[in-house]
Amino acid sequence: MRTLRIIALALLVLIGGGYLGRDGLVRMLDQHFYESTLAVCVASMGVLAPDRLPIELRSFCNIAMVTRVAEAYDE
Repeated sequence: MRTLRIIALALLVLIGGGYLGRDGLVRMLDQHFYESTLAVCVASMGVLAPDRLPIELRSFCNIAMVTRVAEAYDE
């Protein structure tokens, strides 16, 4: 039972820390991994919406990422 509590506490700390540090993560991704993140977004959106043109997916991902980064810098 004690091990279960330790695991639950560790997960809570990891999830909570990730939530609180999400803006820093977004800023770091923007500064160093923008193109890679954009490529992953386009690939994943291509799976979800295969009928869309690649330029549409790239535009959508680009706007969504720029919006998220701007929100992170405002906070």
